[in-house]
Amino acid sequence: MRNLDILRPLSAAAILICLSANASRAGDFVPADLGTATVQSTGQASSDVPRQMIAFRQTATAMRLEGEDTARELTFYLSADQVTTAGILRLSYTNAVSVMPDDAVLDVELNGKPLAAFPIRSPNGPATHDVPVSAKDLTVGWNQVRVRAKQHHRIDCSVQATYELWTQVDPLVSGFLTSARPKDGDLASLLSVGRNGDGATEIRVIAGNDAPQTTLRDSLSLVQTLALVLGREDLSVTIGDVGGSGPGIDLYLGDPSDTKLPQPARDALTAAPRGLFIRQGENGRHIVTMRGSNKSELQSLLLAAVNGPLLPLIRANKLAMTETRIDGESPGTHPLSSVGYQTTPFAGRLFQTSFDVVMPADFYPGDYATVDLNLNAATAPGLAPGTQLLVRVNERAVASLVLHDPEGATLQDKPLELPLRAFHPGVNHVRVLAEVPLASDLACDPAAREEARSRFLLLEETTVTIPPLARAGRLPDLAAFAGTSFPLKGSAAFDLYVDTATPARLGSALTLLTRLAISAGHPLPAELKIGRPDPRQTANALIVGAGGEPLELAALAGQKGDRLQPSSTDDLITASVTAGEQLSDSQALLDAFQVETRLEHDQLSLKSRASDWVARVSTTINRWLAYKDIGREDVKIDPRDRLISVEQVASAESAAVWTYVNAADETMLQQGVAALTKPATWTALEGGEAVIRRSDLELVNRYPESYSFFPITDTSPANLRRLAAAWLSDNFIIYVGLVLALMGGFGWWVGYVVPRKGVRTVE
Repeated sequence: MRNLDILRPLSAAAILICLSANASRAGDFVPADLGTATVQSTGQASSDVPRQMIAFRQTATAMRLEGEDTARELTFYLSADQVTTAGILRLSYTNAVSVMPDDAVLDVELNGKPLAAFPIRSPNGPATHDVPVSAKDLTVGWNQVRVRAKQHHRIDCSVQATYELWTQVDPLVSGFLTSARPKDGDLASLLSVGRNGDGATEIRVIAGNDAPQTTLRDSLSLVQTLALVLGREDLSVTIGDVGGSGPGIDLYLGDPSDTKLPQPARDALTAAPRGLFIRQGENGRHIVTMRGSNKSELQSLLLAAVNGPLLPLIRANKLAMTETRIDGESPGTHPLSSVGYQTTPFAGRLFQTSFDVVMPADFYPGDYATVDLNLNAATAPGLAPGTQLLVRVNERAVASLVLHDPEGATLQDKPLELPLRAFHPGVNHVRVLAEVPLASDLACDPAAREEARSRFLLLEETTVTIPPLARAGRLPDLAAFAGTSFPLKGSAAFDLYVDTATPARLGSALTLLTRLAISAGHPLPAELKIGRPDPRQTANALIVGAGGEPLELAALAGQKGDRLQPSSTDDLITASVTAGEQLSDSQALLDAFQVETRLEHDQLSLKSRASDWVARVSTTINRWLAYKDIGREDVKIDPRDRLISVEQVASAESAAVWTYVNAADETMLQQGVAALTKPATWTALEGGEAVIRRSDLELVNRYPESYSFFPITDTSPANLRRLAAAWLSDNFIIYVGLVLALMGGFGWWVGYVVPRKGVRTVE
């Protein structure tokens, strides 16, 4: 097998005000000589164990190692003082009961160098290991820990049994221990914040009971900025008039002279300098203050912090994001090495690796092109029949390739076509699996296992080619909403509605907002309002409610409904209607005047008539583009089993798009938002409605009968051709009808028109 040149392109990090959270990078590495590194259990640790825990940035999902041979990369941030002091790397894990303890091992690397190894033998509870780390092995800034689990099944040697193998690293206990206390004012120490008992990174906004929405209005940009700087996908925002306890962040903002602030907030702001400041509290609590006289000054001070001490952290997050995902915005070819994959010989039965592809918000799926996976791989001789390669996109099997060859097979740029219909806007998870069994596996004899003999090799030169995409934004589409914050992303402000101003409801709304900011890659221009929206408003809206039953979304979309009343909003936040207020007499007279004085169509100007014609044509085309999901069945859900629901609708009276999040009560709303924003659940949102079930906290997506489309911004002939091909692939009967009509027309022309033209003889 010839050697291939290794390409490792590195994307330059763009400097933005706030950037999206990084995703964990998974890859494989070959264990090397571990030397004399020692491993201590927590019971054996010395008495001078450092007291501060610096948590890993990754979530629990990214710390799960599944299969026979899997690696994960974890990161933590250190200051110069913490590097000099050195410390201890702590790893705590639990494994599946099916893992054979005799030969299961967890290898650990730190910053590219072997550090330690210890057996995987803890199915009944967590096992914690402390690994001393010297200063020479650490680096100022981000440090990378790669853990690799090699494990086998106790009694079952089938390929299916490998799915039962897992080792879970505990994000609450694992991290880096150091005795160096961060200096007050060092904003980078934000990255060391721990997680609470629920496994979430808590940001608690301290707001008074009298007018909490005033403080929250001023905090929206700051909360989103903190979320993006932290780069974590397990954030939870809470509201209270006093600080929290345990690991987390207490956020105080405003002016100490503001009598509406609770006394703890005024005291904290009085003791803090102007601008963004951080100090260490008790029990792992971080105290963050933003002191300013008004909203304008707070925004200016935040911008100064972003362009100053937060800039290196922003750059690191941007670089981490570009190195772990394939961007589908533009056509191109991407090697797997660009998303962190490393070539490693595989000796087990089921090889698996994965990567993410991010499609743009207006991506239109259809059978007009394919995403090409060009394989560079090899199999060993002697593999059993059934050897094959499988590709799953968003957990749906989309492609396979038989790999069985008694003499072994070598693949060079072997194309495997992945249908575009399997992808959706936003984050798409692609898994590559190779089943490579041997006949000897059936004996299930650990002594006969040949670990030194590799069975499969997937080279990092394997590429993924993204074709030119058809661009037409559709509605509803929760995949675009979760993946790219569509249609809330952009410079246009949108409304964040909360039906009642209670801490539980407001905290749930801000948790959703921070999760959307991470998806968008920047803070979103939201305006907080209390109440329900007016169907006539033109701004997009995210509506969070916890009523006894969901609101009628048809009524919210502008249709008549008995329970829907005009907007009842908090007038502090640029609301046009105050609580309980109806339309004024002046407004009613103005509406009547406009109706009575409206010009007839033939009296309109040429420009107005052209605009009206374009609007009517656009509506007609939108009805034609009736996209259908194929192979996705609706699942019936017992209304009593609904924990939380998310649904997206278009307003019938404007171009606004409303996304409604509803639960039966506040407790269910908080539980539902926590389940909804988990990384694996959030990126799996699709269709027009999503429901989290109470019974098992599983996500159920429901798909609409048809989609409507936004006005097409790309009117180039190439995009229109792709849209036509996509639409015809969705409406195959029409495609067949057109073909038959053309064939019939040609036959009619040949059989009827041509003979009647006669024959002219030339003498």
